[in-house]
Amino acid sequence: MKKLARLRTGLRYLAAGSTTLLAALLLVVFVTGDFGATQYLLNRAEARALAHQSTRLDQLGLRALYQAMQLTSLIRYPRAAEYLRYYCSGQGDTLRFDAAPLLGNPQVQLALRQHKQAITFRHQPPTNPRHHVVRHTNLDLYYAFDLLFIKTKPGRVIFYDQYYFQPLARKSRTAFQVGNIRFKLNDGLIHVAYPRAKMFVTYGEARVGG
Repeated sequence: MKKLARLRTGLRYLAAGSTTLLAALLLVVFVTGDFGATQYLLNRAEARALAHQSTRLDQLGLRALYQAMQLTSLIRYPRAAEYLRYYCSGQGDTLRFDAAPLLGNPQVQLALRQHKQAITFRHQPPTNPRHHVVRHTNLDLYYAFDLLFIKTKPGRVIFYDQYYFQPLARKSRTAFQVGNIRFKLNDGLIHVAYPRAKMFVTYGEARVGG
């Protein structure tokens, strides 16, 4: 019995030590970068997904990555973290948000003055004269809203957007940074990690004037 107790104690210390070591290694990677290892693994996972050969390990690894993205975004990109979590949960339907803070954004104000129908928060060459393109990318809003539509009514403004990820085969890749780890992620890989992830609509209203 004493030997068994000592064995259990030893295993607990070993598990605790391994967890501490893993946490330390992850912290080092988070701070210094991974020298392209994450991108390499993502490229391999994408190739298997395109060939319909995704593994359970692919799913677990991608889930860990999306969860890390949510956790690291809580402070800098809280809205984006909330929307990503909601999408992964597969609830669908409509997610309402407080649109009043958007009215304080100078680029949103400019879009309203110019009677634009939508605004994109990533600086890029304009493709539609009815859409406003911001002068400088706002990552929190860009990660949250792909293309935010604007509808004005007497005394209020309505903002709405369809939140979804492009199909895997389209090979639409978005650049992300988690700590000092930089990578480009195929939109469709989220459905490997979360097969039940579902498109939803974000909707917000704000009063204007008086």
